[in-house]
Amino acid sequence: MLSPLGWLNAAAAVAVREIQRLLRTPQEIIVCGFLPIFWVLVVWMLLGNGIVTQVPTGIVDNDHSQLSRDVISKIDATRPVGLVPFASHSEADKALRNGTIYGFIEIPFGYSRDVTKGAGAPMVLYLDENRYAVAGTLQADLTSVATAISQERMIKTSMLTASGVKGAERLVTGLHSDFYALGNMQFSFLAFLGSNLVPGVIMLTGILSFVSSIVRENYQYRINDWFDTAKGSVTAALFGKLLPHFFFYSLLIASYIALFAGFGGFAPAGSLFIWFICGAACLAVMACTGVLIVGIAPNWRFALVVTSGYAAPALPFTGFSMPLDSMSEMARMFCKCLPLTWFIEGQTQQWTLGAKIWEMGTTFTAFAILAFIPLVIGIPIFKWKYGKFAKQEKILEAKHEL
Repeated sequence: MLSPLGWLNAAAAVAVREIQRLLRTPQEIIVCGFLPIFWVLVVWMLLGNGIVTQVPTGIVDNDHSQLSRDVISKIDATRPVGLVPFASHSEADKALRNGTIYGFIEIPFGYSRDVTKGAGAPMVLYLDENRYAVAGTLQADLTSVATAISQERMIKTSMLTASGVKGAERLVTGLHSDFYALGNMQFSFLAFLGSNLVPGVIMLTGILSFVSSIVRENYQYRINDWFDTAKGSVTAALFGKLLPHFFFYSLLIASYIALFAGFGGFAPAGSLFIWFICGAACLAVMACTGVLIVGIAPNWRFALVVTSGYAAPALPFTGFSMPLDSMSEMARMFCKCLPLTWFIEGQTQQWTLGAKIWEMGTTFTAFAILAFIPLVIGIPIFKWKYGKFAKQEKILEAKHEL
């Protein structure tokens, strides 16, 4: 058994060996290094400035009155709406079904007359709710326009009833509400989607890099050379091999945080350092899980398939789109077993809510448990399995020498 200093020297020797081997295989540097950077930049460019603007939205004016034209001009002035006029409901509905517009607004016959009488005449909004992000944005902005129009009518009515300017102000103030969108005041999809997609890409490529670096020793028949470099210590062999990859992806996490909090202008309410620690903890869990996957997989191909199946579908279970509390009990249990879920939780606590370190006990406890369990189960299995592989490798080498 190695001393602590001997273990560190063995792990360092394995790390140096791993870096040297990476430098000798440019294709692996491309896959494990440049490819995740490429996809991060693709996601960033895909979302653009993140603001929904000029979405094609149909308008059907059945009233053709001065009031309906005034309403249309107010709707057209909103940021996300790009109005497309249609002569009838059927034309607008056909365009919606063809996918040329995202929805349409219909102003009914007699709209101006009913408003003047105070009877009320609702505008109707038709949306494709499967495009929930765009549909939600259009609905929120058009609701704000409708509320503003209603308040204007209330003010005019109040003035006519001789309640005066003060009375009108009291009426409008009583109906006023404040809405605080913490961390994303303009509802930028760059912050909403990018802050989940980008770390998802980093974590997926990270665990693939961890697993592929281990199984490479198997299909290249270099297990004995790897273990000899580690002085026979399996833990030093694993730690040293995964350390360069962990360091690289930690730099990616730091760059991602700088991209959003710095260049993107989404300043965090809490600590950048704690935010980064959450990302590094998530990567550490991915590395530990990779050891378990390699240990239980019957061969290296199956290990890569299981790795992709474990990490790739994680995004829907992070709670950023569908709240965890709205899921079934089984789905919530599965969510809590995924490290990306806890990274998104920790990111939210720092980026949006400004939580103190002592208020994040649940988050860091989850990271610790998710790292500890795969190591306790995975290392003995890995040691037994790769011990067999090492013996088989020696037998093959002996046959070749003969």
